[in-house]
Amino acid sequence: MNKKRATSTIRVFAAILFAFSFMFFSQVTAAENSGDLKVKGQVKAVTNKAKTVSVKVKGKGLMLFKFNDSTKFINFTKTKEIKYPTAVVVKYKVEGPDNVALSIKKALISLPEGVTEIKTDEVVALVEKGPEAGNYFLVDARPVSVASAAHIPTAVSIPVPMLKKKGKELLPADKNTLLIFYCGGPT
Repeated sequence: MNKKRATSTIRVFAAILFAFSFMFFSQVTAAENSGDLKVKGQVKAVTNKAKTVSVKVKGKGLMLFKFNDSTKFINFTKTKEIKYPTAVVVKYKVEGPDNVALSIKKALISLPEGVTEIKTDEVVALVEKGPEAGNYFLVDARPVSVASAAHIPTAVSIPVPMLKKKGKELLPADKNTLLIFYCGGPT
């Protein structure tokens, strides 16, 4: 008799455990399919033929996202505009084995307090005047190998690591000189 009760108790417990696990995994699947998932990472590859984008996400490794006609591209219009390694934020949902991108947005950096963005046409106008007449100092902050291949006229190559070490020595002493920095992508 005790053996029968033990078996019944185990069966009831197993049924409860099964029901609980079914409810738990149903909720996880529902959460995954709700479209509320979001990651930020560096684009490693884009394939327009397969309509996929590979993103390296910290703590998750390389993630593959499918995109389609309903995927929203925020702050760019074509996947060809994504240069490697661009930082992106991907909102996605899980459909079966696939991560389907709902939106892909280039992750733009925030400028520090006191720093303002200068528009391209303003830089062009200053470059046409020259550094003295325009009262500016234009810094190409990209690595030397990249800056030496091509740069904006009048720009001085001072890569970021060098700016960190010797910036005070390399930048103009006159605090009224407009400092303009550019790198390999939009801010």
